[in-house]
Amino acid sequence: MLAARDKDAEALAALLDRLAGAPQSRYGAGRRELAEYAPLSGAELADEVEAHPPFGRFQLHPEPLIRAGLASAAVPRPTPIAWTRADLDAEAQLGARALRRAGLTARGRSSDCLEGGLVTPGTLAITDALDALDALALPVGPVTTAPALQRAAEVWEIVRPDTLIVDAASLAFLSGADAYPHPRAFAVLLTPANAALLAAPPRAEVYRIFSVPQACTFVAGECAAHDGFHLADDAVLAEIVDDAGAPFRDCTAGRLLLTTLARSLTLLRFDTGLRAALDRSRCRCGETRARIRFAA
Repeated sequence: MLAARDKDAEALAALLDRLAGAPQSRYGAGRRELAEYAPLSGAELADEVEAHPPFGRFQLHPEPLIRAGLASAAVPRPTPIAWTRADLDAEAQLGARALRRAGLTARGRSSDCLEGGLVTPGTLAITDALDALDALALPVGPVTTAPALQRAAEVWEIVRPDTLIVDAASLAFLSGADAYPHPRAFAVLLTPANAALLAAPPRAEVYRIFSVPQACTFVAGECAAHDGFHLADDAVLAEIVDDAGAPFRDCTAGRLLLTTLARSLTLLRFDTGLRAALDRSRCRCGETRARIRFAA
Protein backbone atom coordinates (compact mmCIF):
# COMPACT_ATOMS: atom_id res chain seq x y z
CA MET A 1 0.00 0.00 0.00
CA LEU A 2 1.00 3.63 -0.39
CA ALA A 3 1.74 6.05 2.39
CA ALA A 4 -0.29 9.26 2.77
CA ARG A 5 -2.35 8.48 -0.34
CA ASP A 6 -6.14 8.26 -0.24
CA LYS A 7 -6.65 6.38 -3.54
CA ASP A 8 -6.46 2.61 -3.64
CA ALA A 9 -3.51 0.82 -5.16
CA GLU A 10 -5.44 -0.63 -8.11
CA ALA A 11 -6.58 2.79 -9.27
CA LEU A 12 -3.09 4.17 -8.91
CA ALA A 13 -1.55 1.25 -10.82
CA ALA A 14 -4.04 1.86 -13.64
CA LEU A 15 -3.13 5.56 -13.71
CA LEU A 16 0.58 4.79 -13.91
CA ASP A 17 -0.06 2.29 -16.72
CA ARG A 18 -1.87 4.99 -18.71
CA LEU A 19 0.94 7.45 -18.14
CA ALA A 20 3.57 4.89 -19.12
CA GLY A 21 1.70 4.25 -22.35
CA ALA A 22 1.92 7.89 -23.41
CA PRO A 23 4.91 9.44 -21.58
CA GLN A 24 5.20 12.35 -24.02
CA SER A 25 1.59 13.48 -23.54
CA ARG A 26 1.89 16.88 -21.91
CA TYR A 27 -1.70 17.72 -21.02
CA GLY A 28 -3.43 14.32 -20.99
CA ALA A 29 -6.10 13.33 -18.50
CA GLY A 30 -3.64 11.07 -16.72
CA ARG A 31 -1.44 14.01 -15.86
CA ARG A 32 -4.43 15.91 -14.54
CA GLU A 33 -5.22 12.95 -12.28
CA LEU A 34 -1.62 12.78 -11.13
CA ALA A 35 -1.70 16.47 -10.26
CA GLU A 36 -4.33 15.68 -7.61
CA TYR A 37 -1.54 14.20 -5.53
CA ALA A 38 0.61 16.62 -3.55
CA PRO A 39 4.36 16.60 -4.29
CA LEU A 40 6.36 14.26 -2.07
CA SER A 41 9.37 15.87 -0.40
CA GLY A 42 12.56 14.13 0.58
CA ALA A 43 11.70 14.73 4.24
CA GLU A 44 8.29 13.09 3.80
CA LEU A 45 9.87 10.10 2.11
CA ALA A 46 12.42 9.76 4.91
CA ASP A 47 9.65 10.02 7.53
CA GLU A 48 7.62 7.32 5.77
CA VAL A 49 10.44 4.76 5.62
CA GLU A 50 11.37 5.56 9.23
CA ALA A 51 7.78 5.02 10.38
CA HIS A 52 7.37 1.84 8.32
CA PRO A 53 10.80 0.23 7.99
CA PRO A 54 12.63 -0.80 6.03
CA PHE A 55 11.21 0.74 2.82
CA GLY A 56 7.91 2.38 3.70
CA ARG A 57 4.54 1.45 2.19
CA PHE A 58 5.26 2.33 -1.42
CA GLN A 59 5.25 -1.12 -3.05
CA LEU A 60 2.45 -1.49 -5.62
CA HIS A 61 3.34 -4.97 -6.87
CA PRO A 62 3.87 -8.21 -4.90
CA GLU A 63 7.17 -9.26 -6.49
CA PRO A 64 9.89 -9.93 -3.88
CA LEU A 65 12.53 -7.28 -3.31
CA ILE A 66 15.92 -8.86 -3.96
CA ARG A 67 18.44 -6.01 -3.63
CA ALA A 68 18.61 -3.20 -1.12
CA GLY A 69 20.68 -0.04 -1.05
CA LEU A 70 21.02 3.33 0.56
CA ALA A 71 20.38 6.64 -1.17
CA SER A 72 23.28 8.18 0.71
CA ALA A 73 22.90 11.64 -0.84
CA ALA A 74 19.22 11.86 0.09
CA VAL A 75 17.98 14.91 1.97
CA PRO A 76 17.47 15.28 4.90
CA ARG A 77 19.03 11.86 5.66
CA PRO A 78 20.03 8.66 3.86
CA THR A 79 17.03 6.65 2.66
CA PRO A 80 16.86 2.84 2.24
CA ILE A 81 15.61 1.72 -1.18
CA ALA A 82 15.11 -1.67 -2.84
CA TRP A 83 14.55 -3.37 -6.18
CA THR A 84 12.76 -6.42 -7.55
CA ARG A 85 14.27 -8.60 -10.27
CA ALA A 86 12.21 -6.74 -12.86
CA ASP A 87 13.39 -3.40 -11.45
CA LEU A 88 17.04 -4.43 -11.76
CA ASP A 89 16.60 -5.72 -15.31
CA ALA A 90 14.90 -2.48 -16.35
CA GLU A 91 17.54 -0.30 -14.72
CA ALA A 92 20.32 -2.29 -16.41
CA GLN A 93 18.79 -1.46 -19.79
CA LEU A 94 18.39 2.21 -18.85
CA GLY A 95 22.03 2.32 -17.73
CA ALA A 96 23.19 0.68 -20.96
CA ARG A 97 21.26 3.33 -22.92
CA ALA A 98 22.87 6.15 -20.93
CA LEU A 99 26.36 4.71 -21.45
CA ARG A 100 25.75 4.26 -25.18
CA ARG A 101 25.00 7.99 -25.35
CA ALA A 102 28.43 8.53 -23.81
CA GLY A 103 29.93 6.55 -26.70
CA LEU A 104 30.58 3.26 -24.89
CA THR A 105 29.86 0.35 -27.23
CA ALA A 106 29.42 -3.39 -26.87
CA ARG A 107 32.77 -4.94 -25.98
CA GLY A 108 34.07 -1.47 -25.17
CA ARG A 109 36.35 -1.02 -22.18
CA SER A 110 35.34 0.92 -19.09
CA SER A 111 36.55 1.41 -15.56
CA ASP A 112 34.46 2.84 -12.75
CA CYS A 113 35.66 4.99 -9.89
CA LEU A 114 32.46 4.80 -7.82
CA GLU A 115 31.96 3.79 -4.23
CA GLY A 116 31.70 0.02 -3.93
CA GLY A 117 29.03 -2.08 -2.30
CA LEU A 118 25.39 -1.06 -2.26
CA VAL A 119 25.65 2.65 -1.63
CA THR A 120 24.09 4.63 -4.44
CA PRO A 121 24.84 5.37 -7.22
CA GLY A 122 27.39 2.61 -6.56
CA THR A 123 29.27 0.04 -8.54
CA LEU A 124 26.52 -2.60 -8.69
CA ALA A 125 24.11 -0.51 -10.77
CA ILE A 126 26.89 0.33 -13.21
CA THR A 127 28.06 -3.29 -13.39
CA ASP A 128 24.52 -4.39 -14.26
CA ALA A 129 24.37 -1.75 -17.01
CA LEU A 130 27.74 -2.79 -18.41
CA ASP A 131 26.64 -6.43 -18.41
CA ALA A 132 23.55 -5.42 -20.41
CA LEU A 133 25.79 -3.50 -22.80
CA ASP A 134 28.28 -6.39 -23.02
CA ALA A 135 31.11 -4.02 -22.14
CA LEU A 136 34.14 -4.52 -19.91
CA ALA A 137 33.64 -3.50 -16.28
CA LEU A 138 36.75 -2.75 -14.22
CA PRO A 139 35.94 -1.24 -10.78
CA VAL A 140 38.85 0.56 -9.11
CA GLY A 141 37.04 2.57 -6.42
CA PRO A 142 37.13 6.33 -5.89
CA VAL A 143 40.19 8.13 -7.25
CA THR A 144 40.58 11.30 -5.22
CA THR A 145 44.16 11.01 -3.96
CA ALA A 146 47.57 10.54 -5.56
CA PRO A 147 48.05 7.01 -4.13
CA ALA A 148 44.62 5.94 -5.39
CA LEU A 149 45.44 7.35 -8.83
CA GLN A 150 48.79 5.56 -8.90
CA ARG A 151 47.12 2.22 -8.13
CA ALA A 152 44.40 2.77 -10.73
CA ALA A 153 46.82 4.02 -13.38
CA GLU A 154 48.87 0.83 -13.14
CA VAL A 155 45.78 -1.11 -14.19
CA TRP A 156 44.65 1.46 -16.76
CA GLU A 157 48.05 1.28 -18.48
CA ILE A 158 47.27 -2.36 -19.25
CA VAL A 159 43.53 -2.19 -19.94
CA ARG A 160 43.35 1.30 -21.54
CA PRO A 161 39.65 1.95 -20.82
CA ASP A 162 37.69 3.97 -23.38
CA THR A 163 35.47 5.47 -20.68
CA LEU A 164 35.94 6.23 -17.01
CA ILE A 165 32.70 6.14 -15.01
CA VAL A 166 33.07 8.48 -12.08
CA ASP A 167 31.31 10.47 -9.39
CA ALA A 168 31.73 14.21 -8.92
CA ALA A 169 34.70 13.93 -6.55
CA SER A 170 36.69 11.59 -8.79
CA LEU A 171 35.94 13.71 -11.86
CA ALA A 172 37.23 16.84 -10.11
CA PHE A 173 40.45 15.09 -9.07
CA LEU A 174 41.10 13.41 -12.41
CA SER A 175 40.40 16.61 -14.34
CA GLY A 176 43.43 18.18 -12.67
CA ALA A 177 45.71 15.14 -12.90
CA ASP A 178 48.12 14.18 -15.67
CA ALA A 179 49.87 10.99 -14.60
CA TYR A 180 47.45 8.46 -16.09
CA PRO A 181 46.27 7.34 -19.54
CA HIS A 182 43.36 9.62 -20.34
CA PRO A 183 40.17 7.99 -21.62
CA ARG A 184 38.15 9.16 -24.58
CA ALA A 185 35.30 10.18 -22.27
CA PHE A 186 34.13 10.47 -18.68
CA ALA A 187 30.62 9.37 -17.70
CA VAL A 188 29.80 11.06 -14.40
CA LEU A 189 26.85 10.09 -12.22
CA LEU A 190 25.32 13.10 -10.49
CA THR A 191 22.55 13.18 -7.90
CA PRO A 192 20.42 16.16 -6.78
CA ALA A 193 23.21 16.91 -4.29
CA ASN A 194 25.33 17.93 -7.32
CA ALA A 195 23.00 20.74 -8.43
CA ALA A 196 25.80 23.11 -9.46
CA LEU A 197 27.46 20.50 -11.69
CA LEU A 198 24.14 19.57 -13.29
CA ALA A 199 23.54 23.21 -14.23
CA ALA A 200 27.14 23.95 -15.28
CA PRO A 201 28.03 24.42 -18.97
CA PRO A 202 28.68 21.13 -20.77
CA ARG A 203 32.15 19.75 -21.51
CA ALA A 204 32.80 17.83 -24.71
CA GLU A 205 34.57 14.90 -23.06
CA VAL A 206 32.19 14.64 -20.06
CA TYR A 207 28.80 12.93 -20.27
CA ARG A 208 26.65 13.68 -17.25
CA ILE A 209 24.08 11.13 -16.07
CA PHE A 210 21.38 12.36 -13.71
CA SER A 211 20.62 9.84 -10.94
CA VAL A 212 17.80 10.02 -8.39
CA PRO A 213 18.19 6.62 -6.74
CA GLN A 214 14.83 6.75 -4.96
CA ALA A 215 13.09 7.00 -8.36
CA CYS A 216 15.57 5.74 -10.96
CA THR A 217 19.34 5.30 -11.05
CA PHE A 218 19.50 6.56 -14.65
CA VAL A 219 16.88 9.31 -14.92
CA ALA A 220 18.51 11.22 -17.79
CA GLY A 221 21.80 11.54 -19.61
CA GLU A 222 23.73 13.73 -22.03
CA CYS A 223 24.39 12.75 -25.65
CA ALA A 224 27.16 13.88 -28.00
CA ALA A 225 25.22 17.07 -28.77
CA HIS A 226 25.57 18.15 -25.11
CA ASP A 227 22.29 20.05 -25.31
CA GLY A 228 20.40 18.88 -22.25
CA PHE A 229 19.82 15.52 -20.55
CA HIS A 230 17.64 12.99 -22.40
CA LEU A 231 14.91 11.80 -20.03
CA ALA A 232 14.20 8.09 -19.51
CA ASP A 233 10.52 8.81 -20.07
CA ASP A 234 9.64 5.14 -20.34
CA ALA A 235 10.67 4.79 -16.68
CA VAL A 236 9.93 8.16 -15.08
CA LEU A 237 7.55 11.01 -15.74
CA ALA A 238 8.97 14.49 -15.23
CA GLU A 239 6.92 17.55 -14.33
CA ILE A 240 8.00 21.17 -14.06
CA VAL A 241 5.79 23.07 -11.66
CA ASP A 242 5.66 26.36 -9.78
CA ASP A 243 5.88 26.65 -6.00
CA ALA A 244 2.15 25.89 -5.71
CA GLY A 245 2.47 22.73 -7.83
CA ALA A 246 0.85 24.13 -10.98
CA PRO A 247 2.46 23.02 -14.29
CA PHE A 248 4.76 25.28 -16.29
CA ARG A 249 4.99 25.33 -20.05
CA ASP A 250 7.90 23.59 -21.75
CA CYS A 251 11.22 25.44 -21.70
CA THR A 252 10.21 27.31 -18.51
CA ALA A 253 12.26 26.60 -15.39
CA GLY A 254 10.54 25.46 -12.22
CA ARG A 255 10.58 22.68 -9.62
CA LEU A 256 11.43 19.25 -11.04
CA LEU A 257 9.11 16.47 -9.87
CA LEU A 258 9.54 12.79 -10.83
CA THR A 259 7.01 9.95 -10.81
CA THR A 260 8.06 6.33 -11.25
CA LEU A 261 6.16 4.58 -14.05
CA ALA A 262 7.29 0.99 -13.70
CA ARG A 263 9.25 0.55 -10.47
CA SER A 264 7.90 -1.63 -7.68
CA LEU A 265 8.47 1.00 -4.98
CA THR A 266 6.29 3.71 -6.50
CA LEU A 267 6.92 7.40 -5.85
CA LEU A 268 4.41 10.02 -6.94
CA ARG A 269 5.61 13.51 -7.82
CA PHE A 270 8.87 13.20 -5.89
CA ASP A 271 10.38 16.65 -5.45
CA THR A 272 14.03 16.51 -6.46
CA GLY A 273 14.73 19.93 -4.93
CA LEU A 274 16.11 21.06 -8.30
CA ARG A 275 15.06 23.72 -10.77
CA ALA A 276 14.89 22.66 -14.38
CA ALA A 277 13.02 23.04 -17.67
CA LEU A 278 11.81 20.45 -20.20
CA ASP A 279 12.49 20.70 -23.92
CA ARG A 280 10.51 18.28 -26.14
CA SER A 281 11.99 19.37 -29.48
CA ARG A 282 14.12 16.93 -31.49
CA CYS A 283 17.76 16.93 -30.42
CA ARG A 284 20.56 17.40 -32.94
CA CYS A 285 21.57 13.78 -32.22
CA GLY A 286 18.23 12.70 -33.69
CA GLU A 287 16.74 11.45 -30.43
CA THR A 288 13.17 12.49 -29.67
CA ARG A 289 13.05 11.90 -25.92
CA ALA A 290 12.42 15.04 -23.90
CA ARG A 291 15.49 16.78 -22.50
CA ILE A 292 15.98 18.25 -19.05
CA ARG A 293 17.91 21.49 -18.72
CA PHE A 294 18.91 22.31 -15.18
CA ALA A 295 18.79 25.88 -13.90
CA ALA A 296 21.23 27.39 -11.43
